[in-house]
Amino acid sequence: MASTTETIRLSPADHGRRMTLEEFRDAEETPGYRFELARGVVEVVEVPNDDHGYVVCNIYDALAAYRRAYPGRILRYGGASEFRLWLPTMVSGRNPDAAVVVSGTAKGARGRRPPSLAFEVVSPGAEARERDYRTKREEYLAYGLREYWIVDPVERRVVVLIREGDSWIERPFAEGQAAEGLVLPGFRVDVAELLTLPEGDEAGEEAPGA
Repeated sequence: MASTTETIRLSPADHGRRMTLEEFRDAEETPGYRFELARGVVEVVEVPNDDHGYVVCNIYDALAAYRRAYPGRILRYGGASEFRLWLPTMVSGRNPDAAVVVSGTAKGARGRRPPSLAFEVVSPGAEARERDYRTKREEYLAYGLREYWIVDPVERRVVVLIREGDSWIERPFAEGQAAEGLVLPGFRVDVAELLTLPEGDEAGEEAPGA
């Protein structure tokens, strides 16, 4: 007998909806939004704005430069469309802004190599700050990440969290410093350069027709 279960299609109206991990995995997502499952509750945010995207691109550029300088250390890297970090025990599914799989990582139970390092760019607002600084800090530790970078354009700093056993060691870096961790030896990124926006964009200029 054929199943009559209908596929759930997630939309902004589902923000705050309770779902199981299985329901969330099978659901379709409305384009133009980012959907995450946080402790069994759907979180919906719009696709981040240009300023957020510029900083993510800066992260990509830094990773690409490192991959060229140190061939063989990074297997692959990508963003929210390439990685979803599943935490069944916490009923959460997260899409980091950027994540890195290092060479030599074994495949997991689902036949995929998990990332060792993730980056989140903090969006404005108290809810976003709580999510990146506290909630994801706990979840990414539980997931097994070895390192978590919190890139904060508002505070103009980068916080690098390095796993030590079952806890994080926190290393904050301000403008004028170069942020670095341990997962990628030699990966050092100038904080000011990481937070740089295109010339003219700081003033909020819009292109014609935008």
